[in-house]
Amino acid sequence: MQMKRRYIIILIAILVTTSTLIFLVSSGDNTKYKYPSGKDTVEYFGDGTFQIFRGGPHDPLILYNHLANPLENAVDNIVSYKIKKNIVYVVGENGFIKLDSSTNTYEQKKRINDFTSKDREIFNKLMEK
Repeated sequence: MQMKRRYIIILIAILVTTSTLIFLVSSGDNTKYKYPSGKDTVEYFGDGTFQIFRGGPHDPLILYNHLANPLENAVDNIVSYKIKKNIVYVVGENGFIKLDSSTNTYEQKKRINDFTSKDREIFNKLMEK
């Protein structure tokens, strides 16, 4: 009887330990990014394909596209930006960018008038900052 009781206690201890380990492992961040963020990353969108990097202490923020050719992956130097759900509005040095992080696509245009009136309203507020 004494031996049986000891085995039951050992079995319970093993089950509790195993359950605790499984819980701890599964409670971590389960988000998987195709392109993880780095030390200079300020923001990342969707699966990490598009990220905003800090270029350096005196450099502007950079919108970066991991899918582009390595020589063309810096989309633009950022003046200001706003995140609205899965849409990111960016005012850059070379124009205006509307990024859809759910599809990893973006539109970049030189003129604000090439966007919808709703988009222009958001871009105008960004330029006031």
